[in-house]
Amino acid sequence: MITVICLEGCHGSGKTELCKYLSKHGVKILDEAFLDMPSFSGIPPQSLTMETVWISNWMQRVMHIKNKHTFESHNNTTNNNNTTNNVNNNNSTSNSNSKQPLSTVYIADRSPYSAVLYARDHGRLLDPVIRIQIEELRKYADIDIRTVYLKVSKNMLWDRIEKRLAREPSRRLYGEHEYKWMEDSVDFYDSQKWDLTVSNNDNIPDVDRVQSIFNHFNLEFPKSILLDDDRQE
Repeated sequence: MITVICLEGCHGSGKTELCKYLSKHGVKILDEAFLDMPSFSGIPPQSLTMETVWISNWMQRVMHIKNKHTFESHNNTTNNNNTTNNVNNNNSTSNSNSKQPLSTVYIADRSPYSAVLYARDHGRLLDPVIRIQIEELRKYADIDIRTVYLKVSKNMLWDRIEKRLAREPSRRLYGEHEYKWMEDSVDFYDSQKWDLTVSNNDNIPDVDRVQSIFNHFNLEFPKSILLDDDRQE
């Protein structure tokens, strides 16, 4: 089993920054670059067609990651067969409530549900399909996909967006300079059902956000974060 925790939220909500923080502490990250948006001459990137292609590519990439993880785990088990069997036999009962190992956890910048938003008026057609796909991955492939909505107050969010637009004006191509698009995005995220909602306002330390996410999903907490937190006290 691998678990993919997908960070969701409006542009400017802090998904990328939280991914950078977790990556620094050894957590495996599937950032926005892990899957480029498909392009085809004449078809808008945020059309239903291209968003459907993006979803399919996203699912396929995660399945490849799971296959690689299974292959590596099998090799490790074979190389340490006697030791592993002894440990499993001795701890089969006592470890039933243990946290999921960090080695099986991936953090993704966005989930397939982003396509529901970006496909605009046609997004409603994608939502039920994505939910079935996620259930099938859990049932047949041992891939557990969970969503975390990073919620930010509108005033703080718009301030972040304006600062990022100054650094990255190319984001205007995606309509990120429009206040109305930010409002529509926030309305979408507020209306959806997520596995967890976490406040990502500036006054909350990164360690607290991460701790609430990892505790909620019963995941092993990155030790380096705890060490850094201890040093700062």
